[in-house]
Amino acid sequence: MRLLTPYWSTQRTTSTDLFNEMEKFFENFAQAPATPAERTYSPAYEITEGENYYLISADLPGVKKEDIKIEMNENVLTISGERKRDNKTASFKRSFSVPNTVDFEKIEANHEDGVLSIQLPKAAAMKARTIEIQSKTGDSSEKLNTPSH
Repeated sequence: MRLLTPYWSTQRTTSTDLFNEMEKFFENFAQAPATPAERTYSPAYEITEGENYYLISADLPGVKKEDIKIEMNENVLTISGERKRDNKTASFKRSFSVPNTVDFEKIEANHEDGVLSIQLPKAAAMKARTIEIQSKTGDSSEKLNTPSH
């Protein structure tokens, strides 16, 4: 049976480099941003779909309604804002691609108890209709009966 032995000779430098890189990563990760403008906040988002709407919910505890901005540009909905705590400001921004089936004129937003809810109603689908087939009989100069507008 073959015994497993640790690689201490040639691979030690490779693993040492890996450990050094990991230490650098965590040092950089642990450092706080130098200015409040560099601080970011990442709220939790949830997207659900109902029969007649899509719903985007964002958990924004401590964020006032006045500090939230919602923009719709083409098919992209962007939620951004700032959370102010203990004389520190943290900003957030998130964008969502919105399907063409949304009625953009009827989008509504509500902010209550630290939760932002954005309801995106689905546009009314084109209703199927039956088209009657008409046949020409008799004179070829006979006009089709078309409704006048």
